[in-house]
Amino acid sequence: MAKTPGKVIASRLENELANLLWSMGYAVVRGPSSGSGVRRRYQPDIVAIKNGVVLVIEVKKAREGKTVYIPERQVRGLKEFASRAKGLALIAVRIAGLGWRIHRLEDLDYTRNGNARIASPESGLKIEVFDELLFPKSRRITEWTG
Repeated sequence: MAKTPGKVIASRLENELANLLWSMGYAVVRGPSSGSGVRRRYQPDIVAIKNGVVLVIEVKKAREGKTVYIPERQVRGLKEFASRAKGLALIAVRIAGLGWRIHRLEDLDYTRNGNARIASPESGLKIEVFDELLFPKSRRITEWTG
């Protein structure tokens, strides 16, 4: 069965992020969005591991200034998977013309019906900044001075 245009775009974005994370030193697995068992259990779009830190990622796309909504079932599944993996549950948003932004579930707003909402997707951390926070590459001045 042929993929719909939306699934083709989603697959392209997931592969783009997986390749970026790989180039940054993560071991990366991209979860297929279809297949047996998916209705019974949640599968994140991407699981990335580096230095023992597990990132469980749901991938979204957006335009600058446009609200992104994440269905409640995806939020619940993402939390459950991250809990089982002892990982960080994240939303990675690819913003046209701006690149990737990372949002933690703890920082999201929620609608009355439980869906998550990112009102300003561009406010998330650039992926390189997020990686630097997790794994600092430079030493602080106080480390040099004692």
